[in-house]
Amino acid sequence: MRDTSSQCCCQPMLDEFQRSKFSLHHDEPGEFCRSQWQRGDRSIIWLIYRWIFAAFFAGGVLGSLIQHFNEGTWFIYLTDWGFVLCFYACTYGAVVATIYFIRPSYFGKQFVYLKMQRAVNKYSPHIAESGSWALKIYWASHFTTTVLALMITLVFWAALYPSMSDGPVGLYNLWAHAFNSICMVIDCFMVAFPTQLMHFIYPLVVGLIYGLFSLIYFWAGGTDYAGNRFIYFILDWEDPGLAIGSVCGCIVLALLFCVMVFWIYRFRLWIYQRCVKPPATEIMQTRAADSSQKVQPV
Repeated sequence: MRDTSSQCCCQPMLDEFQRSKFSLHHDEPGEFCRSQWQRGDRSIIWLIYRWIFAAFFAGGVLGSLIQHFNEGTWFIYLTDWGFVLCFYACTYGAVVATIYFIRPSYFGKQFVYLKMQRAVNKYSPHIAESGSWALKIYWASHFTTTVLALMITLVFWAALYPSMSDGPVGLYNLWAHAFNSICMVIDCFMVAFPTQLMHFIYPLVVGLIYGLFSLIYFWAGGTDYAGNRFIYFILDWEDPGLAIGSVCGCIVLALLFCVMVFWIYRFRLWIYQRCVKPPATEIMQTRAADSSQKVQPV
């Protein structure tokens, strides 16, 4: 048996550097539908929690659209991209949790069907993929949203807010640049599914897409709400050195936050295994008791 006590504290992260970890395949589909901390198979508290988060971000997105639409320039900011992603990921999670609460076997049956279809490799395998992709999209979008939320919060308060005119912080700035990260980090402590470090490719792709979008927007003559030829002054493509440096810096930040989110997941497991998860001996005794009851004569 492997001695875990002698392992390096960084071993869990070192174990992540495998090609298989890039995959969005997971053997326990129910973990995407439950909380790490719920006792039973279904939990009405978890379902209410999921919809509260979805409603929270729905209100924020709709409110900011109404107040800061500014002839469509609302859509050019990474802050608002991240805000929409928060709303999307939390609503997606609420829908998944609702389906699971109504019919817990739904995703499990889809997963078993997928494995059977892959085993025989026939009978329209594209149908088998339909059940699994719903959870794969949720997994990738939740990780991407969390990493981007943390990066948006840091870049805004460290680089952008100090250059803004003095005045009250405002509810929108708090909602889109502080509550986004707080809520997503809280959610990382609440969900049951794992975090894989090799999924860094998904927030990285979104970040590169936004950098390319800002360049195309500049070439097309687009302006921000104040008429400037840039979206953010750190992405002013009239100074390509500054813009490219900012993109590279954000990539580094995103990678660091990927590591941070992974260790949040490991910390969650550490708390669960020491404070919540029943000992293995207790589980074995419970199973033994159940077995003895089944064999008792009537």
